[in-house]
Order: sequence, then C-alpha cells, then structure tokens
Amino acid sequence: MDTHRIKYYGPGDMTYNMYLHESEQYMEAFNYDRSTRKLIDVIEMHNVLKYLSAADIVINDKVDSFKKVAKRIIGSYVSRKDLDALSAEYEELYILYKEDFWEIFVDYQLIKKTTVPQFQDFIEKNNVFIVVLLQQKAICDKYRVPLKVLLLKEPKCFELFLSKYDSAGERDYEFPPNFSNEEINDWARRYCEWEDANPNYLLQLSLWSSHHEKKIDDRIILKAKRAREKQMNKYFDKSSGFSWGLEVEFKPDIPTGFRFEAKSETDFKVSFDKNWLIEERDYPTLLNNFTYHFGFFDLMGRFSLIGSQNATGSLSDIMQPQAKHGYRVSLDFKIKRTYFSMLYQAYFDYLAYEGYDLEEIYAFCYNELFQSEYNIQGFSCNPTPKENGFYDRCKALIPEMDSILKQFDFFQRYGEIDDDLFEMQSKTTGYREIKSLQDKKYVYFNSEDTLGLCRLLFDNQSRLSFPEKKKGESSFYYYVQKGIAVADFYESQQWIISEHLKDNDIIGYDVANRIYFRDPVLIRMYKAIWESGYCSLFDFSDDFLTKVQQEVEKGNLRYGDTLFSEQESDYISFIMDDKKFSNTLAIRNKYTHGSFSKRSGHEHKGHYLELMMIMLLYTVRINGELDYQDRKKQKQNSEPQV
Repeated sequence: MDTHRIKYYGPGDMTYNMYLHESEQYMEAFNYDRSTRKLIDVIEMHNVLKYLSAADIVINDKVDSFKKVAKRIIGSYVSRKDLDALSAEYEELYILYKEDFWEIFVDYQLIKKTTVPQFQDFIEKNNVFIVVLLQQKAICDKYRVPLKVLLLKEPKCFELFLSKYDSAGERDYEFPPNFSNEEINDWARRYCEWEDANPNYLLQLSLWSSHHEKKIDDRIILKAKRAREKQMNKYFDKSSGFSWGLEVEFKPDIPTGFRFEAKSETDFKVSFDKNWLIEERDYPTLLNNFTYHFGFFDLMGRFSLIGSQNATGSLSDIMQPQAKHGYRVSLDFKIKRTYFSMLYQAYFDYLAYEGYDLEEIYAFCYNELFQSEYNIQGFSCNPTPKENGFYDRCKALIPEMDSILKQFDFFQRYGEIDDDLFEMQSKTTGYREIKSLQDKKYVYFNSEDTLGLCRLLFDNQSRLSFPEKKKGESSFYYYVQKGIAVADFYESQQWIISEHLKDNDIIGYDVANRIYFRDPVLIRMYKAIWESGYCSLFDFSDDFLTKVQQEVEKGNLRYGDTLFSEQESDYISFIMDDKKFSNTLAIRNKYTHGSFSKRSGHEHKGHYLELMMIMLLYTVRINGELDYQDRKKQKQNSEPQV
C-alpha cells in the first residue's frame, strides 16, 4: 500500500495548505502519456481535482486543461470496469480512500450499471463500513432496501440513527427513508438489550425529545435509562474512578472576605467571611450578597451559572454526544452548577439557622423595596409558610413565580399594575417574550463570521491555541496578552494568522514581530460576549456603547430587548420545563402535575433551592430594570432645560 497520497479534508483542516501545494506539484509533474493506472491512482487524482477546484487556486489554461484530462481519465477508468472487478483493489485501499471510492461510484455513473444484487454482493464480500455508503444520497435512494436490512441487522448501527437524528451538529450522511416507527422502536429496544451498548448513546436515547419527527415509545426511553444505570453501576462498582471535592464554609476573620484553598489536586475549599454576614443583616444587603459577596452575577451583569454555549470545552465534552434538543451540559457547566448550588444551600441553611427565610427576603423586594426605592406600586409576593415541607413549598412557590413575571409584564406594557385588569387577564406572556423597559438591553453575536473569529481568538481548542514554541495559556487571546510572535506558531498556523487575522486588521505586529490587537476595546467586547453568549448594556460606558452600535451597523452584533437574555431563558427552561430541551429538570412540570410527590424530602429540598435560584434571577433582573429606569429618569431631570 502506498504510504503517502494526497487526501482532501476541506479548507478548515490544518493539512490544507500542504496538500494544496502537493496538488499543484502533482499537476506540474503529471505524466499525460501514462497508460496504466490503478484504482488508488484514480482516487488520488480525484482528491487533487478537489484542491484544484478550491477558491484558493487561480484558474488558468494549464489548470483547466489538467482538470479536463483528469476527469476524462477517471471516467474512462470507471467505464471499463464493473463493481465486482474493482473488489480486489478496493480491499487494498486505506479507509479514507474507501469513502472517496463511493464518491467516484456516484459521480462517474458506476452506480447506474450496478444492480441491487451486485451492490449487495460487493458490500458483503468486502465488509464495507456502512457509514461510507450513507454519505452518498444516491446510494441511499437506489439501494435503500439492502441498506435498511443491513442497518436493522446490527444493534450497534442504532448509534448511527441516534447520531443522525439527535446530534447538535449536522451529520455528513443520509439515512434510507423507508423506516417505520415500529421498526425504529424495535431497533432501539434491541440496542438497550445489547450488552455492549455505549452508555453515552443510552443516555442520548433516555433523553429522546418529543420534538423529534421520529417517535420513541416512553417504555423504550425508560428501558434505555435503566440499562445505562445498570452499566454505570457495573463499571464503577469496583473502581474509584475520577472524583473531585468541594467544600463551602462561612468562617470568621477572613480579611479579604473570601479565600480559596486547594487541599489537593482534586479537592478544594472555599471560605467566606462570617463576620460580614453577622454584621450586615438588613434585607437589601442579604440580597446583595448574592452579587457582591458570592458572585452569582458578575460585574458585567451576567448570570454566573451560564457558561459559553459556543466554546468547544474539555476533552470529555468533545467525546460526549450532544443531543439535538438537549441543553449543553459541559464539564465547566457541571462544576459551576455544583459550586453555586452548594454555596446557595450553605447560605440558605445559615440564614435559616439565624432565623431568616430567603423567600421572605425576596418577598420584601416586591412588597416594600420597589415602592420605597422607585415609587412603583402594584408588585407583590406571598412567601410560602416556612414551616411547610419542601414539597408543599415547591407547589406553592411556582404560581408565585409566575405571578411575579406577569406583574412585570404588565408594568412593562402599561406602565402600571392595575389589580382589576391583572385579575381579568388569565393569559400570561412566556418568560422568553417578556420585554425589557429598554430597547437595547442585551447584545449578541449576529454572524457566523464573527463567531468563527471569536473561536479562533478565545476557544481553548481552536487551531491557534497550541503554538509550537510557547505553552501554558488556554487560548490565542491569552498568548497575545502574555506576549507571542508569529514565529512561535507552526507554519500552518502562521497562514491562518496572516489570512484571517492580519489581513482583516484584527492584529498587527510590533517592531519585535510580536502580535498585538489593533482594537483592544473591540476584542474585549467580543470576549465578554463569547464567555456567556451575551452582555447586558445597562452599566457600560458611552464609548463602549458607541463601539457596540458600530458593530451592530456592520451586522456583526445584534441587540436584544427582553427581560432575560436568550441564554438565561434557556437556563430557566432547563430548570423549569421541557418546552425546548429534552434533558431538563422540568421542576415546574413535575410539581404542577403532581408526578413527583413520592420523592424523598432531600430531593424536594434540592428542587426547592433550584426554584429559589431561578427566583433570584427573576428578582435581580426585575430590580435591575427598575433601577436603570430610575437612574435614567434622574439623569434626564438633572439636565438643564433648553
């Protein structure tokens, strides 16, 4: 077998420039008089044609002439063969050339003279990997019956079905259209019963969404869930696996107010100053602790539990299948949720020990604070009795949360909350659609080009995150901040830096040939949006807002005018319902429909605290709206009248 052949992987691959150069050399050295060629030669020629048809190539007479001759040679070779005559040579091809063979099979019309029995005999004799056949729609259409039989025969092939119909990204293969729901469900059942079923795919099946066109019976979904639980118990029964620990404590006399300790490589301890909590016990301060002391919201107003939905994430995130209708649960997201959930519970329990109930503190905002601070009447909240069990508190809290959103929606639409009108209108606006008091509250990315640029700059798995001569930083952005030159990168990376960053005025080079950002304000703005998918504009400077407006006018960014950011609405959905995602906690649904009453008190407390964290988000966002409007009015009133 030939050890080195040209292979086309696409313009985004790091081998692209190398193989493009080799393709040009191939054309220059091409022997037009050679009469004998093997299948592997024909397939390499097919790959060369792909490079010479790319946008990077300047088409001239020589290139045009070569392309015509190459296509004629491939067509002539294929026309003189039938499928069976190519069997021996096919068997010798390396795997990535085998997928190119089936492209040629379709593109050069060998498919037209190949009957169903001939096709079936060939794939059985050569043990053809079925996914390379599914990559060709024409093959799926013509040979749908034998392909269907082949797929249904093996439980493992159900993984291809799951990847096709329940993956976040598009798959580069087709599926025969002739599957009934009964066949799919039986196939899924056999996969659940298969002892070598992959736990990741079992998880994917156990979270199958009702939004899918292909329907899976609830009993099969439950079977997948139980099969995965059985597997996980088997795998980890005698193995310690990987674990990490986190402690949260309130301790007196911490001068900085906060201390982080690494007890080991995997065990950590976070301590907060207890003196502050003892000394400052008025309700507004107890609420502000969530932002200024515990960091549930950062200085840019972003909800800290939400991470970037655009980042590639860790190696485990890359390996974990992402469901098409699933909320993205990355390793970073799991760690954040664990930390903030523990912190919230510790604070809740501490306040309860001191005689304070968090629900009553939230209710204080709606019943007193908004009227005294902003002179706004009509908001109200009835806290659930703290002596009740957590199951009853969950059931009672949910309608109060709905009422709070309805109150703000009324205030936003009508400028007041009329109690009589409030009682008359039973229809409520969904949390995603509730408008902000400001037309330009949030800013988001608005183009794939901008998102692609940010991946290059900020993603820890981007093609520029692993330079040749420097190590230790997580992304290209941080390497630039620390100091790095173009020569520190691999040659293939240098081309990307020049083509995508230098030529577009994103970066420049100083006298020492080190890279710097030409517009650092723009880059910081992009980074802020990248980290959570959005930014609130309530507290930014005029210079920053001007820069945002310029980017909006270019089509790179867009404004949002809702109470919650799109990412916050997704998180609310992840906790509260199953309207959008298949892997949600759906706490609202479970308690509203009474399907969760038999769970333990510990689980009910966990869900109550989840609701309370959402209540925190509601309260901070509504207070932020009213506060911004109040400051805006004060500023307008203080300006001299003309």
